[in-house]
Amino acid sequence: MSTSNNALTLKQILLGISDSLNEAQNHLRNVKPYDEFGRPNTLYTLPYLDFNLQVEAEFEKETSSESPATESKTARTSMAQTYQKGYARTLAFKPVASTNTSTDTKESNKVTSTISGRFIAVVPNEGLPQMIINATPKATNTIHVFDIDVEVFNAAGEKISAALVEFNYNQQKTELLNPNATLNHNTTFLNTSEIRTDSNGKAQTQVQVDGVDFANGHILIIEVNVGNVLTKISIQK
Repeated sequence: MSTSNNALTLKQILLGISDSLNEAQNHLRNVKPYDEFGRPNTLYTLPYLDFNLQVEAEFEKETSSESPATESKTARTSMAQTYQKGYARTLAFKPVASTNTSTDTKESNKVTSTISGRFIAVVPNEGLPQMIINATPKATNTIHVFDIDVEVFNAAGEKISAALVEFNYNQQKTELLNPNATLNHNTTFLNTSEIRTDSNGKAQTQVQVDGVDFANGHILIIEVNVGNVLTKISIQK
């Protein structure tokens, strides 16, 4: 069994366990809280899953068997300074056969290992209330320039201060919403595309939309995200 095939098999086993674990948890999560008689059902969850895997790997290394004269010379040098073809300096291997001429041979070693681990259930958002982003575009007195007001808070109503808010113009989504249209995509942010919220969880930036795209009534998509929490807003004439 080659090491590459062994690694691939190990990957498939771990992914198979993970997929089966997700399916089992989804099934338990979808159990009805009450039976047909109105009695509460017992609900279960899978906090973790321990596993032990025994794998066998076969390694092959090419070595060089040298003549006795060469071996005698090698013996006089320190172990840290000598190494044979295909091996690291810190390892010493006995050749398969000793001959008077230099020949290439292969050593095959099978190693059986036990791999232990644990799949642990992770609470969404690390157990914290879900973060919410409220973004609103507002027209200014300057043509084609909009203020984007952002408020960041969580599901418990707490304002999130000092959160890094990122703004991006999504060219791909804009094209999908405007099929068969020729777009310039010159929408840019005037002051900054990254800003932190204040003590009230609020932030603001300005975006200048492409004049031609906006005048033609196309829908322009702006993404606002804080970490992996994302929201989208659209600007249209």
